Amino acid sequence: MSTHDSWATDEFSDVDFGDERLNSRLVKICNSFSDSPECSINQACSGWAATKAAYRFFANNKTSGEEIIRAHSVKSVIRAKEHKTILAIQDTSYMVYSQHPATTGLGNISVKEGKNVKRIYSKGLVSHSCLAISTNGLPVGILDQNTFPRELNSDETKRKRNVTSIEEKESYRWLKMLKNYSLLLPDTEVVTVCDREADMYDFLKLSDDIGSPFVVRANVNRAVNKKSRYAEKDVLKLWDFMEQKRCGGSYEIICARKK
Repeated sequence: MSTHDSWATDEFSDVDFGDERLNSRLVKICNSFSDSPECSINQACSGWAATKAAYRFFANNKTSGEEIIRAHSVKSVIRAKEHKTILAIQDTSYMVYSQHPATTGLGNISVKEGKNVKRIYSKGLVSHSCLAISTNGLPVGILDQNTFPRELNSDETKRKRNVTSIEEKESYRWLKMLKNYSLLLPDTEVVTVCDREADMYDFLKLSDDIGSPFVVRANVNRAVNKKSRYAEKDVLKLWDFMEQKRCGGSYEIICARKK
């Protein structure tokens, strides 16, 4: 067995589809994709027989993306425990399958107005993931992932947004994922890194409550010295507060010129 095959076998040693043939097929597919990650299934698989086997694997009701991620996450957590500090990068991807009208189980992930149609919906899936990397930039693996079909909010839901609990909102995925990997890595410092979609009170409050550090791109020009919810005098906003601070450091990034 080559080192290449050994890695895939070890990585998915815990996967269980209830059929050893499916477990073995997953290892073979992973080997093909790792050799050619940018290729389609047809291009990555060596020959028509391997291609058909891959398509049958994905169409099999016994297989699931959740089981693949679960098995991989188990190994990712083991690797993460070897580090004193881990960066947990949360982000959301939107997979659009509007050109696959026969595909079922898709949600309306966006809407726009067309020339002759008032509303045009983009069909697809939302995938929220947490990638762990070391402080030296070494990828450790996926700690958690949640893929789901989105249903766009109705006008009534939008009107009740301010009185709806965070647990009932789609944005709760940021908090839920933070809770999940914090429990799995109690002895490792996990620094969560998010874009501005996570700049919400509930997420910042949860991070503070469980003592989990974070880096979140600011989106809300919130008050930073408010003593009470209804205070109005001498309130200092975040943008003004940061402008008063001295620069703590800078990085110079060299970008290659496009050819």
